[in-house]
Amino acid sequence: MNLLTDDWIPVEIAGTQRRISLQTLLCEDPDCTIKTFRDDMELATLQLLVCLVQVVFMPDDKKSLKHRWQTPLTVSEYQDGIAGYLDWFDLLHPETPFMQTAGVTPEKGDKNWASLQKLFMGLPEKSSTSPTSSAFFDTPDEITAIPIGDAAIALFQQATNGFSLGGVGYSVGLKGSMPLTTLVVSESLRKSIWCNVLSQEFIEPFGILDAPIPEPTWITPPHSRFAEEQAHHIGLARGLFWQPAKVKLALCNGLVTGFYKEAGTCTVKGYWLHPHTPIDILRLHANAPKEKPYLSGQGNQPLWGQMLSYFYSAENIRTLDINRGGYSSALVVQQYQALWRGCSIKLAVGGYIKGGSAESLAGRKHELYSLSSGWDTKIPEVDRLIKIGLNTQQKLDTAIRKFADLAETNFKDRRDGKLKQQTGKEGHFRKNLRNKAKQQYFDNSETIMHSILRNLAFDDIADYQTRFSKLAEQVFEQVISPYEHEDKMLEPVLASRQYLANMLNKLNKSREGVTA
Repeated sequence: MNLLTDDWIPVEIAGTQRRISLQTLLCEDPDCTIKTFRDDMELATLQLLVCLVQVVFMPDDKKSLKHRWQTPLTVSEYQDGIAGYLDWFDLLHPETPFMQTAGVTPEKGDKNWASLQKLFMGLPEKSSTSPTSSAFFDTPDEITAIPIGDAAIALFQQATNGFSLGGVGYSVGLKGSMPLTTLVVSESLRKSIWCNVLSQEFIEPFGILDAPIPEPTWITPPHSRFAEEQAHHIGLARGLFWQPAKVKLALCNGLVTGFYKEAGTCTVKGYWLHPHTPIDILRLHANAPKEKPYLSGQGNQPLWGQMLSYFYSAENIRTLDINRGGYSSALVVQQYQALWRGCSIKLAVGGYIKGGSAESLAGRKHELYSLSSGWDTKIPEVDRLIKIGLNTQQKLDTAIRKFADLAETNFKDRRDGKLKQQTGKEGHFRKNLRNKAKQQYFDNSETIMHSILRNLAFDDIADYQTRFSKLAEQVFEQVISPYEHEDKMLEPVLASRQYLANMLNKLNKSREGVTA
């Protein structure tokens, strides 16, 4: 099964799900959307397609890129382009299978066999007792067999955006554990792909095209050319399809049923400039070996909390404050900003959220953010909007803490006429209420944020504050509603409700009269 020739791309056309080839997509430009069984796999499919086209059909310059975006490839152009790459992207190749190691074989008793679930972040698996392996689903038999094309997507996603396949003895991907992915979305799937393909002219200054090892890891294994492989050794195709693990898919009746793995670490020194992930400039300059500079999702805030880093470069952000800590948008966004100046932008942002440890999973987040034309000049507005949303949540959190403290005082502190001893630790009651309120606020804030971003303007700042304030009030009422009819809770409810109203009123008044 070859990613360059076979029908493997899962799409929906006119309400019908089917699979098409990359040639059909790039040459015929069908009216279709990616359709998989999970949102993270849809973004992974788009990223995989972008990487394939980036390696095989990289345009020379911005003029060529715009032509490719506007006009589908001819069949002859496509066939000529893939001729030298067919062996790279064959999942069943006897010597160099795509993102696999041909030499990995079953051990006695299949001790090195792993279930398909391990390739899908958050799915439970029979061979694991980790809490992460049951983060989203209940049964280990959720997926038992998948088409080879779906396995290619899962292999790519796990290696590029997941964590290691087995903890100690296995390495994470080139970007570390669970980095965010940001990709531009255009008016069709074909055009979306080209919007995220960098031209040779754009990428040349970064030195990636001159790296001494251009081949992917299943062609030239890590550390086979250099005893200590470093980031500057890694070429474009090698970096985009970096596979740190030694795995081999297991098939039965043409379907993938699991895979075999072999322990072995694969470390890379330095920083490789991945074009699809924003960068934390401070972490980059710190140059800490264990701290990758790639931006990742945060469990304590929504995706929009880091929005400046998705759309703007460090130079853009420093126009707000010369001393401000910097992030830099992904290269694909920087190229889009330069090439499609003045146009609106839709940006797909997604990734996994780390749990309490580096190799644990707390959740996954995926959003599509739209900014109207002129977005590249609206840094102050976006910054102000983010602060409004986060500050309002902080006021809600303060009110919830006040309610919980008053409630606990009524029920515990005065019991037997003795004050409760303060331990310095947050009680379960308050912690659970705060987490519930925060989750509800952030979940519902995405809809508000999306509607505002489509027509962002300084003149409407007061209205934006009002909308977030109303959300905070609604969430507060939902969280305390189970307690408001209890006699001993009346005082905590009334006091904390008024406390929230006063704080929000101050925020609302502070935004009134704010204009550009």
